[in-house]
Amino acid sequence: MTEPELLGDLHFWIGCGAIIAGFAAFAARKGAGVHRKAGTLFVICMGLLALSGLWLSLAREILFTVFLSAISFHALITAWAAARSRARLSRWISRMAPLASGLIVVGAVAGGMMASASPDGVLNDLPPAAFYLLAFVSALLCGLDIHYARRSAPARRVRLTRHLWRMGFSFFLATGIFFFGNNHVLPEVLRTPVFLALPVLAVVVWTLFHAVRTRFGRAVAD
Repeated sequence: MTEPELLGDLHFWIGCGAIIAGFAAFAARKGAGVHRKAGTLFVICMGLLALSGLWLSLAREILFTVFLSAISFHALITAWAAARSRARLSRWISRMAPLASGLIVVGAVAGGMMASASPDGVLNDLPPAAFYLLAFVSALLCGLDIHYARRSAPARRVRLTRHLWRMGFSFFLATGIFFFGNNHVLPEVLRTPVFLALPVLAVVVWTLFHAVRTRFGRAVAD
């Protein structure tokens, strides 16, 4: 698979757009116009980011980021479907989600086995444990996908909680990769462990706060 010219640069700038839109959506009041517009932009950018990342990973033969891109896209698209459960496409995505996450589990386990069988015990300069970690995360997603798919009509707070934490998880992957993998584009004075960790931790805290409040708070009616 060939790598189109400028795809790497486009992938980077799409990632910047996803991060800006993600923080705007988090900061805005939930359900407000700004939140909806920023959220829509985030979904578009994150979807393009995951797909371009998948293309680059295949072109560069980096199996680990193939699965990472797949997990990110899976979390994103199932989060979108949970927020729009009445649409026929959304219901189809929710029904097919366990199969998709299950395939990622199988692929990640296969990647770990390939790393174990290699002469130096690594694949893409990573040990088998890295691939098995992705398999474990995918297995958790798969279990939750199965549980959700078995619900004939999930309550609103259940759908919104799924929407929130999966959007947050996809955003967490994007910020983690940007601030710890591509921080060379930042001024050197900003490349400190504290500064780089703060945006990632902010995503984790915001996601947990909003997901817990939505799932157990009184503001969301079923």
